[in-house]
Amino acid sequence: MEYLRRYTRYRHRWALTGCMLISLFLFFICREEERAEQLPEQILLVYLAGDNNLSGESYQKLETIRSGWDGDPRSCILIWHDPKDAAPVLYTLVREEGVNRLQVLEEYAEESSADPAVLSRVVGRMREWYPRASSYGMLLFSHASGWLPEGALSQPTRSVLADGREEMELSDLAAALPDSLFDFMVFEACYMAGIEVAYELRHKTRYLLASSAEIVSPGFTHIYDDAINLLLQADLTGFARRAFGYFESGTGYINSATLSLIDTSGLEALAAFIGRYADRQKEVDIATLQHFDRTSYRLFFDFEDYYSRLVPVGEPREQLHRLVADCVPLRLATPYFMLHYNGFAIEKHSGMTTYVCQDAFPGLNEAYRHLQWGQW
Repeated sequence: MEYLRRYTRYRHRWALTGCMLISLFLFFICREEERAEQLPEQILLVYLAGDNNLSGESYQKLETIRSGWDGDPRSCILIWHDPKDAAPVLYTLVREEGVNRLQVLEEYAEESSADPAVLSRVVGRMREWYPRASSYGMLLFSHASGWLPEGALSQPTRSVLADGREEMELSDLAAALPDSLFDFMVFEACYMAGIEVAYELRHKTRYLLASSAEIVSPGFTHIYDDAINLLLQADLTGFARRAFGYFESGTGYINSATLSLIDTSGLEALAAFIGRYADRQKEVDIATLQHFDRTSYRLFFDFEDYYSRLVPVGEPREQLHRLVADCVPLRLATPYFMLHYNGFAIEKHSGMTTYVCQDAFPGLNEAYRHLQWGQW
């Protein structure tokens, strides 16, 4: 009988202990679910690679983004800022008593923003902190020259991102980013609306917002105070129109802009069409093509203007027009681009540019064949 009483007493204790452990377990699960519910859903990663002569402008953008955020707890802005006069810092924005402030998440020793490993690490930290977000977007600011490889010409080219004398090339950018992570990428950088760029990044993001020509300084700085929230809502059309409106209403050289919203989901069909119908061996007088650069040489030509000359007239040419329209649902351009600064008139703007191989640039021609778009 004494054994039974002890057994019963211990059994009650075990049962009570088990109930307490289960309760604690459920408590922590609930807290974890509550924490997950409180995490923001829309994440915008801003990558300000300003360790160059754009350093001052990067500080201005940092400030207008800070002041422009509406404080919605469902959204989060992470900002990598690497200026010329300081080591890089990764910030987030927080709102305290109605005021936005920059909160330091991580500080780093001096390193290059043009290093693909650095970009990959920053993206990895974002995923680590916000693994269940419903939307990820990225905004990249720096010097750029579209797909051009580092040091390809006698004068410096700027590839995709520039840090001092170091540059990140397009293929390295693609390799640094996970597939299908970003819903959109915005390039506040020059010449990034090329078919070469879009095709290289087609598995990285659904949408690209970029420029066929240069982006005139100060770029998007003056619209971030209200338009940054449009990116958090993934309203790329609204953001593009707001940005274009700033340039369109400007005077002098400011009244110069090209902006394109590129849907990368249509690029495979476009590539298949080009592979079937375009005669890339056909000679085209590049002097007659719409171009988007202000240099003495021409490297960025209007995509449809060029390829329409390589496909047969009639239905194939009309199909090309439809396919380009599917890939570029929004294209905006002023009539002229820095006309009095060795600029040009914009008579054709399909929303994407393309390189045309030229005898004068054998090095570029060879580099072009290593791009995914150039492998035909």
